[in-house]
Amino acid sequence: MADSQALLAAKTPIDFNLANSVEDFGGFAIFDSSYVLSPGSSLSNILPTRDGLMIYRVQSGDNLSTIAANFGVSLNTVFWANPNLSKRRTLRVGQELVILPVSGVRHQVQEGETLTTIASQYNVNPNHILKYNKRVATGKDIIIPGAKPSKKATYYSQSKKLPRLAGYFVVPTTGWNWGQLHYSNAVDIANACNTSIYAAAEGLVVKARTGWNGGYGNYVIIEHPNGVSTRYAHLEKNAVAVGQYLVQGDRIGQMGNSGNTHGPTGCHLHFEVVGAANPFAKR
Repeated sequence: MADSQALLAAKTPIDFNLANSVEDFGGFAIFDSSYVLSPGSSLSNILPTRDGLMIYRVQSGDNLSTIAANFGVSLNTVFWANPNLSKRRTLRVGQELVILPVSGVRHQVQEGETLTTIASQYNVNPNHILKYNKRVATGKDIIIPGAKPSKKATYYSQSKKLPRLAGYFVVPTTGWNWGQLHYSNAVDIANACNTSIYAAAEGLVVKARTGWNGGYGNYVIIEHPNGVSTRYAHLEKNAVAVGQYLVQGDRIGQMGNSGNTHGPTGCHLHFEVVGAANPFAKR
């Protein structure tokens, strides 16, 4: 621990030009492989995670080199897991970074993808993927060890093209917002089971389903007057029915762990926006 504290004590600015050559790769900074850093001691200030990912809150004195070294991953891995990192800006104290347990990339499993097709896409051995992931299921974030980002457009880059409706939606529940944009332009907000879920904006309930539903579990979809729709998934119980017109803030159900969920209780809300940027995505 002493070594770690000494390493983090040097409050030098972040240097984004650590490699002799940097190449553009779909908006990411690709560093020379000689900058893969060796494991260091453990870091504090780590938030609870799911799917094998870690969320690290930046502390005073941190820079990308020390963070990567202490978690035992490459600088590439930190950049690839946090595509909103700028090559010209310093880190902020309290800023949250996604950290993988091994050098590589994370991948959101899309409908129709299999272990074989994903391994082929990243040119890795399927067994290496299974080593770091208990299963490969639609909508799940998985870790691809030793891989580079695929040139295929990601949900993050696609989301940047969506219209932003500032102030249109309110947060649909209370709890910890992971803020990590994932499958179907969604974020996860975790809290105790049976926490109330509310309509993020006024609109018509067009779907209210129960069961597995491809991993969504019990869910409600609301179509809003501007043509955008929102989905509220993994509910314990739906409190509305198809055809109901809701005003912003109306209660639509209870937070649960139905469908494909993970963690100690699994209770969280999958809040998805179709047709506009998700206003509650932090990264």
